[in-house]
Amino acid sequence: MKLIGAILCLAAIVPLSAAQRGEHSQKLELPQELKDAMERAKSIRFSGRRTVTVVRAGKIETHTEYVTKDGGNLRIEFAKDSPYVGQIIVETQEGRRHYFPDRNEIRVYPSIGKRQFEAFRGLFRSSRGGTLHIDTAPGGQIAGLHVTRYQVADRNNNPVAQIFIEPHSGMVAKRVLFDPTGAIAGSYEFTSLTLNPRLAPGSFMIMRKGAKTVLPIDELRKQVSQLGMSAYTLKPASGYQLESVYTRDIKGSKVVVQNLGKEDSRLTLFMTKSSLNPADLRRAERGELSSYVWTFNGITFILIGDQPEERLRALASQVSE
Repeated sequence: MKLIGAILCLAAIVPLSAAQRGEHSQKLELPQELKDAMERAKSIRFSGRRTVTVVRAGKIETHTEYVTKDGGNLRIEFAKDSPYVGQIIVETQEGRRHYFPDRNEIRVYPSIGKRQFEAFRGLFRSSRGGTLHIDTAPGGQIAGLHVTRYQVADRNNNPVAQIFIEPHSGMVAKRVLFDPTGAIAGSYEFTSLTLNPRLAPGSFMIMRKGAKTVLPIDELRKQVSQLGMSAYTLKPASGYQLESVYTRDIKGSKVVVQNLGKEDSRLTLFMTKSSLNPADLRRAERGELSSYVWTFNGITFILIGDQPEERLRALASQVSE
């Protein structure tokens, strides 16, 4: 479940942490042709096949996806040899729905399409504590398209990202992210593409009679009940929406993890009844993010995110059942 979420974000554009964006970021001046291509990408229609690679703890995981997109609507299916075969993800402005055939469940999440586009633009802002620059070069052919390669690098020319775009349509045919050591952290590349295809009616709907619909709050209630806790989360008035919930084992302790987001920000809320050191929870999140720790009713909470500690403290007061 966590990997699928990571894959979906990677397949669009991975949201960046404050450390990756730079807390006090300076915008990079983009080539005009890239600005134009990014605008065209908002309304692009295509269908295609791509290879997605995610590197986690040094382990490379690769699978094939079939992708259909029409403006803000997205559909992802998985190849027969994929461990996710049969699953379907559909994203529209109304939300994201993920069908799991083995459980006959449809998981419903908030739409993340707009935030993904903001994160795309965030790739071109200051990162890793320094000024970025961007180099442009011919990118050859990818899936039959002549593409331009844009490489984002830091002031020491360490690569941050490579993006291969067909400039007339704005199609992102390939994208590679690098970790701070210069190793590839994740990528996707289309192997076949059709621009402006005819799409079947209902392409961006999931209708499965008898399937159980599961909301993030439903999953939260299930996870906390198993650990004898109440379903604490951020109030809707905070502006953040609950996106996903899962349980992690950290140093032998069960911890409920909530991912929350809005257009320009992401937070992670940890909850545990154990005596786990908050520092261990902080280390569970990558990046130089701020955090705020408190206890209530025998539960230790830690809120981690791309906001200053004072803001996290204020948000903590909005965590309730």
